Amino acid sequence: MIPRIPIAGLIFTVLASAADTASSITFNKEVLPVLQKNCQNCHRPGEIAPMSLLTYKETRPWAKAIKAAVLTKKMPPWFADPAVNHFANDRSMSDSDRKILASWADAGAPEGNPKDAPPPVKFAEGWEIGQPDIVVEMPEDVQIPATGIVRSQGVHVKVNFPNDMWVQAAEIRPGNRTVVHHMKAWVVYPKKETPADAQPPAPQANGRPGRVGMGPEGGAREILAKYNPGLDGQNFTVGDAAKFIPAGSDIYFETHYTTNGTAATDKSKVGIVLAKNPPNRRFFTSGALTNVNFTIPAGNPNYEVRTEIPVQDTVELTWIQPHMHMRGKDYEVRLLYPTGESQTVLKVNGYNFNWQVGYEFAKPILVPKGSKMISIAHFDNSANNPFNPDPTRDVPFGAQTTDEMSVGFFSVVVDKKTDLTKLFGKASAINIYE
Repeated sequence: MIPRIPIAGLIFTVLASAADTASSITFNKEVLPVLQKNCQNCHRPGEIAPMSLLTYKETRPWAKAIKAAVLTKKMPPWFADPAVNHFANDRSMSDSDRKILASWADAGAPEGNPKDAPPPVKFAEGWEIGQPDIVVEMPEDVQIPATGIVRSQGVHVKVNFPNDMWVQAAEIRPGNRTVVHHMKAWVVYPKKETPADAQPPAPQANGRPGRVGMGPEGGAREILAKYNPGLDGQNFTVGDAAKFIPAGSDIYFETHYTTNGTAATDKSKVGIVLAKNPPNRRFFTSGALTNVNFTIPAGNPNYEVRTEIPVQDTVELTWIQPHMHMRGKDYEVRLLYPTGESQTVLKVNGYNFNWQVGYEFAKPILVPKGSKMISIAHFDNSANNPFNPDPTRDVPFGAQTTDEMSVGFFSVVVDKKTDLTKLFGKASAINIYE
């Protein structure tokens, strides 16, 4: 005969079991491995996160905040729609790991037995890419005022590299993270290698930057590396590819600084790891998917900007990074093939200016000659956007955070003999609002 259990007793048993499960979760045994896998790359001394999560003592005060951040998926920062594509650098946290952190906070954040803790992770000190073969640093400090708007800064470092070089990885290390919001290190080719109009991008009087190596008009100047919140060092060894720096080239740092109430200085640098052997193909990063011809009307909550560029030679698309400012809402990239078929390859549903993530495809996407690359960006210029500096203002394209941008940075792999000046055609804007 099966004994009967009163309903109230059954409920009590289930709740007690759940409570026991939560209370059995400790920092050393369950939580620390989750932090090592998902959080510590940023949450450690000298990195971008505001607090370290290496030890129990450092983590315990943040237990409730950690629970809130992971359950709302604010952390880790990852915004790509998983239903659209898969990415090699996917940093989204699993539901099981989120549950561990939440249950630990609910149980009072117990430490547990120190013997249960896994060994500390050995992070690369100073460089995500490992020790560079070459480091190029700004020759002098850049002076940043305490307040006000700082126009985009450009520092041209006369390196004059003595030899042709193939590069497998590069990383920008800001000299002062408190004032560097984002930065690009450009390879400036010697004049014999590229048209005269492909010199470093200079800010114009209206605050708009000069052209940035986009197709024929901008020449074949190369983005060597980028720095943004949430963007790590970049590796270029996709299959048998690497980046190329011709002999005689220089480095140009293009930087967006922000003020923080205290006068400061910055002296940033870029580290370069050389390829061990010459590759068969070339890895190239571009900003060609850029629209400068738009103005967002005041108060518009969902202004759409579409941009397209023709792909004039077959490429393998490996990486995309959207770039907008404070009014950016979402960003999508589609490929329109010569057959008329269309494929969405990236959809960012909640763009975040403070975490400008780059998305590396799990498998490179073949884009045949004659295709078009199309971006679809939406902006919220209404008072309902808490990050909007001024919802009463019509907002044009511009380099300042108070203006807006619709830029798609992306990387491709091509045959190393490809003429980069003819790789992409001129970007055209397709706006649905007049």
